[in-house]
Amino acid sequence: MDSKPTRPMKDPRAGASDGLAWGESGTSEIRKPSQLPSRFDVPVSAIAPLFRARLDRIFICLVDFDLDVNSRATARVLGGYYRSRRLVRLYVHDVEEGRRPMEELFDTFLHEVAHHLEYTEPETFSARACGRVPGRMHSRLFWRILGELKYRWARLQKLAGERE
Repeated sequence: MDSKPTRPMKDPRAGASDGLAWGESGTSEIRKPSQLPSRFDVPVSAIAPLFRARLDRIFICLVDFDLDVNSRATARVLGGYYRSRRLVRLYVHDVEEGRRPMEELFDTFLHEVAHHLEYTEPETFSARACGRVPGRMHSRLFWRILGELKYRWARLQKLAGERE
C-alpha cells in the first residue's frame, strides 16, 4: 500500500491565503471564511479625487480649497472647515462603527464646501456678504447654499438613474 501525504483542503469561498487551517492532529479542516464586506469600500486615497470630481459636476468653485481626507477615528466629528487655511477636512472612521459610509462622507463634504462657499463667494448665492453670526454655526445663507448643492446632486443622480 502506497500512502500519499494528505494535502490540506481549501475552502473555495476563501481567499488565496485564507482558506487553509490545520487541526490538532495535523489533518486538514475547512475554516469558514471571515465575514465579507457588505459593500465595496473606496480606498481612502481615492475619496478626495472622487468627491472633487462629483463637485465639479454640480458646482465650480471660484476660490479653490484644500481637501484633507483624514483616517483618524473620531467619536462625533464628521468634518470641519478651516476658513483661514481654506481647508475642508473629512474624518473617514468612527470610533465605534468603523468606516463611515460613502453617502455620509459625501454629505459631510457638501456641508463643509457650503461653509467654504459662504465665506468665499456669497454673491454667487445672491448675498452681499457672509451670513455668519458670531455664536451661530449655520446662517440662512449657509442653509441656502447647502440646499442648492444637495438639490443639484440629487437631480444629477435622478437623471443618471433615468438613463439606465
